[in-house]
Amino acid sequence: MDIDSSTYGVISKQMFQSGDYLHLYLNGLDYLDKPPLLFWGACLGYKLFGIHDWAYRLPSVLCLIVGIYSVYRYAKLFYSEQTAKLAALIMASCMACYVMTSDVRADTMLTGWVMFSMWQLAAYFKILNNEQANNIQYSRFKIQHLLLGGVGVGLAMLSKGPIGLIIPVTAFAVEFAYKRQWKNFFRWQYLIVIVVIALVLLPMSYGLYEQFDLHPEKPVNHTTGVSGLRFFYWTQSFGRITGESSWNNNPDPFFLFHSFLWSFAPWCVFFIPALFTELKNKVVNFKKPDATETMTVSGFVLILIFLSRSKYQLPHYSFAIHPLAAVLTAKYLDKHFLSNAKSKLFSVFYNIHIFLLFVIFAVLFLMAFYIFPAPLSIILFVVLSFLGFIYVLAFLKFNLFPKIYLLTLISFVALAFTLNTHFYPNVLTYQTGSYITKQVNALAPEGSKLLIYKDYHSFSMQFYSAVPIVEYVTEQTLPTDLVRGKTFILADTANVKTIQQINPEITVIGKYYGHSPTKLSWKFLNPSTRSLDIDHDVLMRY
Repeated sequence: MDIDSSTYGVISKQMFQSGDYLHLYLNGLDYLDKPPLLFWGACLGYKLFGIHDWAYRLPSVLCLIVGIYSVYRYAKLFYSEQTAKLAALIMASCMACYVMTSDVRADTMLTGWVMFSMWQLAAYFKILNNEQANNIQYSRFKIQHLLLGGVGVGLAMLSKGPIGLIIPVTAFAVEFAYKRQWKNFFRWQYLIVIVVIALVLLPMSYGLYEQFDLHPEKPVNHTTGVSGLRFFYWTQSFGRITGESSWNNNPDPFFLFHSFLWSFAPWCVFFIPALFTELKNKVVNFKKPDATETMTVSGFVLILIFLSRSKYQLPHYSFAIHPLAAVLTAKYLDKHFLSNAKSKLFSVFYNIHIFLLFVIFAVLFLMAFYIFPAPLSIILFVVLSFLGFIYVLAFLKFNLFPKIYLLTLISFVALAFTLNTHFYPNVLTYQTGSYITKQVNALAPEGSKLLIYKDYHSFSMQFYSAVPIVEYVTEQTLPTDLVRGKTFILADTANVKTIQQINPEITVIGKYYGHSPTKLSWKFLNPSTRSLDIDHDVLMRY
């Protein structure tokens, strides 16, 4: 999807084709925005499977699977097997996980490696604390957890910058302070972790230094004298808070808080009492801390507050702490499962959760019957999923634990399947760049080119195109670009007459409607008003 995912796909494609893996370029221009791990992973996918959109996504999705497994192993260190399994299942069935695996950006890898580092570091400190409490040394291999934790932090930073370090450092620093474990702030073993992180970051750091710091004359965002190292390690993350970064979309102070409610759906209902309960317990036990861990709640709350201070925010900025929210939610639910608590408050949240699941099915029926009328197979799937949901809710005599998750799983799988197989395939026919390019590829003989009349190409168009693309063609330059039988022109319908006046042999071979798939509005989704909210383009051929 345009914009980010397709941009990264093109950067990766050009990196793969050039064979230069240390320096980042986009259409021949120096690129300084994201770290390279996403692009390296995509290049590996291209190397193994060819240049395909799914080959771009696959390495990131595998990293997220590592993250989901890490959620299970992390939670298992402190809680029951049931809590650990539920935490992993919650993470795998929230909307953020769906978004991260379909519209892949840097946050997918970041989330996976942050949680991997949290698991490894938590395992190290748990062994260490047990040894100190019992005055024994029973594990000679605990250092491997520290080393792997350092690797995880380094890879998280290679995914999306210093936030990959800030999340685990914040979580564990609060844990040490809360439990008065002052010695844990100063251990010589941390030098090993620093060395490991530095080694992981070395290729990227060298590439940044060579590409930017050695060439201060290069213009970056209309500015010269830009240090690639300073940009990566400071400006890109902290500069958005201090004001050094020019990125500013004026978000409201609670933007990430209410964005989290949809991105953690459908589990957001249970997360609210889970977070409240956890914070309350930590405050009550502050003077005499109990044995329960503090990393999860502190990592979530403080990082969300930190991210909310940024002057530029998007919903996916909080995705990396969704695994921590999953652990908090699983802990809360498991407590009620084990105690069979029937409190009125829990019943209220349970009923709200069920209502939200009904809303999901209402959206599914709306997508299948109204927004984009579905084929019979999709309609049958949605109807059968809903009937299965009703059967589990009303007739199956399950305990609360399997019932809640099975109901949620049915709803989430039905939603994800319908989005992937019906809704977005229809929406993406309005992403002019990728849709038209596939048509051109099928028609174009060797040596063809695609002209964009008085406009620029989208990155999805560039990713999929098998022919060269020429941007901003005008009535003055068009005649010199025409090659009989090998020229395709994309233009707005308003320009058709002008183009045909230049050369009457240019004919329209297709009409298309355009709309961004990441900026959906009800005006577009409503079939009766859709024509008022779309661009009208034509594909022409000479």
